[in-house]
This record gives sequence, structure tokens and C-alpha cells, in this order.
Amino acid sequence: MTTTRTGRARTTADDPEFTALIATVETVLAEWTGPGPVRPHGVAHQDPRTGLLTWHLRGLPAQLDHILAALRTVEPAEVRLARTLAAIAALDPSRHGHTGPDTPEITAAYAQRNALIWTALALAHEAGVPAGVGHDPTDPRPVVVYLELPTGQVSWHLPAHPVGWDGHSTTAKYARAQAFLDLVAGP
Repeated sequence: MTTTRTGRARTTADDPEFTALIATVETVLAEWTGPGPVRPHGVAHQDPRTGLLTWHLRGLPAQLDHILAALRTVEPAEVRLARTLAAIAALDPSRHGHTGPDTPEITAAYAQRNALIWTALALAHEAGVPAGVGHDPTDPRPVVVYLELPTGQVSWHLPAHPVGWDGHSTTAKYARAQAFLDLVAGP
């Protein structure tokens, strides 16, 4: 951590070079995994039916993911939590007076907001902020995420998962997780 001319400690979130480095790694990862001018080293395969070109990558995306994760650990969890809370506030239709009906845009905004709320919950745990999930059976969105910030409690109602437990055992759970890992890893 460095100090600014005002004597205030400067965090990595205040450092434009650090922020630019994270943005660069994120951009390269996005280009690497999607359409764009950056092309990976590896084996190219063109599907004869669709004509789509697929790159089979060798190592670099995983290395970039590792670099990005390492960069993000330099930034304190509290800073990442604060940024996530700001993003939630910017997206949340209910904060901006929405009471219904939902349009496709509103539904998309709530989906983004909800994903960020789960991220905030994880970051709160990482930052040592007491947090957890509760249940409010009186609300149509019965799942409630609570964060006990040093500035006071904040909470959000979220929809319940639409599918109930399918009866899987712990053994089946981890077998399914491993099968998914194998599927994503590919041949």
C-alpha cells in the first residue's frame, strides 16, 4: 500500500495502474474465449458443417485466470465487497422505484443484481463480515441474504430455487460434480 500526497493511505482500488492491469487481464481473457482479434496458440479445428473455427487452447487461459486471481487477492476483500455493493445499488430496479410489472430489461437487471448479491455474500465471508442466508415465508421471494456491515445490516430478498431436491446422496453429489468437471475439461 502506498500513500498519496494528502497522507491518506492508497489502496489498490485507488491505483489506476492496478485497475488497468486487472482490466487488461480481463480483456485478454474475454478475447481469448470469445470472438476478437486476439488469437490463442493451440490447435485450430474447423467444423465442416458450420464452418466455425474452434481453437483448442494449451495452458494460457488457465495461466491468465491464475494471474487474475492473484491480482484480485492483492485487493482487499472489503474493497471488492464495497465495489460489488455499489454495482448492486446501481442495478437494483427496486432501488429506482420499480414495483412492477417486469419487462425483459427489468428481469435481466434483477438477474444481474441477484448474481452480484451471491458474490457479495461470498466476499463478506472472505472479508470477515458476518453474513448468511435466511428465509422469509411471507414474501414471494423467500430467500433473504443478510450482511452485517460495520455500518449496519443490509439484506435482499431473492427467489427460491425453482427445482426441489432430487434425492441425491452425498456420494452422488460429488460423482455429479466430478462428471461435470470431466465434461468441462473435455477430451
